[in-house]
Amino acid sequence: MSSSRRSKKKKEEVPKPRLKEKVTEVLDLPKEVILDIPKLTMIGNNNLVIENYKGVIEYDTEKIRLNTGIGIIKIGGKGLVIKEITSEDIMVHGKIENLEFCT
Repeated sequence: MSSSRRSKKKKEEVPKPRLKEKVTEVLDLPKEVILDIPKLTMIGNNNLVIENYKGVIEYDTEKIRLNTGIGIIKIGGKGLVIKEITSEDIMVHGKIENLEFCT
């Protein structure tokens, strides 16, 4: 047999689900809490609620930057105010013009 016939086929690498992902699916738990990812709820372009954030990095009326478990979320717009803030969630009000994820 020639060496060309003996060529080995590479198996395609398929990412395996992590243990935490499997547990959340089996137990039907909220992924955003177990996997430490933010949950964003936007109502129109005037209200945004972000759950499971880590902290406020920057805040003014045109830009808000938040730290999360998966990176930084940048909120851009006009007249931005933090209407409500707790250790678990933050509510932003104003004319939200863009939303950016920086990982």
